[in-house]
Amino acid sequence: MEYPFLRRARWVTDKFILLMLGVFPLFVGWRGYSAITESKFWFFAIATGAWALCAGTMLVCGLARGERYHIPVRPAHLMAGLFLAVSGVSACLSEYGAVTLIGSDRNDGFLTSVLYGLIFFGVSLLARPRRRYAWALGASAAVCCAIAVLQLFGLDPFWFYPEGTNYYDKYVVHSSAFLSTLGNVGMLAAYLCLPAGILPAYALLSEHKWDRALLLPGALAVVLLGLIDVDAGVVAAAGTVLIAVPVVIQRDRAAKIAGGVSGGLMGAGIITLWFWPGKSGLLYEMSQVLHGHLADEFGSHRGQIWKQGWELFLEKPWLGGGPGTTSLRFDIIWRNEALDRTVGVTNAHNAYLGYLINVGILGLAPYLAAIGCTFATWIKRRKHGAMYPALGTGFLCYLIQDFFGLSLPLTAPMLWVVWGLLESAEE
Repeated sequence: MEYPFLRRARWVTDKFILLMLGVFPLFVGWRGYSAITESKFWFFAIATGAWALCAGTMLVCGLARGERYHIPVRPAHLMAGLFLAVSGVSACLSEYGAVTLIGSDRNDGFLTSVLYGLIFFGVSLLARPRRRYAWALGASAAVCCAIAVLQLFGLDPFWFYPEGTNYYDKYVVHSSAFLSTLGNVGMLAAYLCLPAGILPAYALLSEHKWDRALLLPGALAVVLLGLIDVDAGVVAAAGTVLIAVPVVIQRDRAAKIAGGVSGGLMGAGIITLWFWPGKSGLLYEMSQVLHGHLADEFGSHRGQIWKQGWELFLEKPWLGGGPGTTSLRFDIIWRNEALDRTVGVTNAHNAYLGYLINVGILGLAPYLAAIGCTFATWIKRRKHGAMYPALGTGFLCYLIQDFFGLSLPLTAPMLWVVWGLLESAEE
């Protein structure tokens, strides 16, 4: 028998997940791309705060009425809690003071981490992976991809761009390349990693024949990852196929064969990269990194950013400079001749390096440990229904992308929803 107030808290959590997977990706605000970062942040913050308040109030009322809850604490919960605790200590000890609460530039301060934590703990304790979540993600992915395709044809059906401009004014009229409902194409690639990983896996594993329809938005997400020219998304998709396929295959013998094939392909890929003869492009840059050479211009100047980011980490290795303070510490400035202005670096362009800079090795270590615990759960539960293996595939794809990504509230809340579902009770 389920307690009444617990049931209501779970009902609210279910609607919150549908909102974050189905509506949040589509919300742009009322000023288009000019304010999309702020618009999405406040949508995420208000939605998360309202849900946490409602669900928490219901649980407290239940306790007052005599309901007694069993809270299963998993290793990932302990590590995530430690990550938040270290982030809090880093914020308290930071020389930047109250700036660490919201963040200096990208709304990625300590309070944002607290909201991520609320999502992770609340979803994992109150929700279960459900078929409807795959359909909510599929619906938002279909709309996002359709809008992006129209914009790639030079159209602007929802007036997201400044008047008289379109996608092809990128880096000339606009400071970046903006596409679909996620803004920057890098953030779009981060979002697409979730449906590109989750939807095909779920559609193929589900026992419901109508779920095969989710192959369409999943395929659209994969194709769009290739069209938008974001190397992080391409690398993430390729890496996910090699790693995830042996995990999601349900038959042990076939999974072992797939694991051997994937291992062989990865080995062959590394050898190919080592001897790659090209002189430019993504494969050339990856080959050079294998040989220990990271030029400043590699990865759209990520080489230069990562080098200085590593130096900033070494300045404050244990607790970092404080959550959300990256932009205050970088001093890389580029001149944009087309826009006749300078542009400063405000992000490490690598989520893990960003944590090293902001919360130090004491913060990154439990974060990586929590990820490791969840991957262990994913492998252990790979035969438990269709949603668990599918969620793990999307989770993996996003985290690979995060090695080159920005990790901002435009997409990160969805990662924490998926993460919470992976650590929830069985399907």
